Amino acid sequence: MEYRGKQYSVLQALQGGMWKWTIDLNGHTRSGSSPSRAAGINAAERAVDRLLAPKKRRPVPPGSKA
Repeated sequence: MEYRGKQYSVLQALQGGMWKWTIDLNGHTRSGSSPSRAAGINAAERAVDRLLAPKKRRPVPPGSKA
């Protein structure tokens, strides 16, 4: 599957009826499990959003050496 230009997969686990999702973004791999396929898709897409979100930066106080 694809979301925001990134590939991810959601597969049903062999035991327990859980669904496993996996994302690979430029060397960063994230994975998890969810109780349903829809929940797995939702979790994978939220993980893509978090990985693609701009990073927050702390301002450097004036006069400090950074």
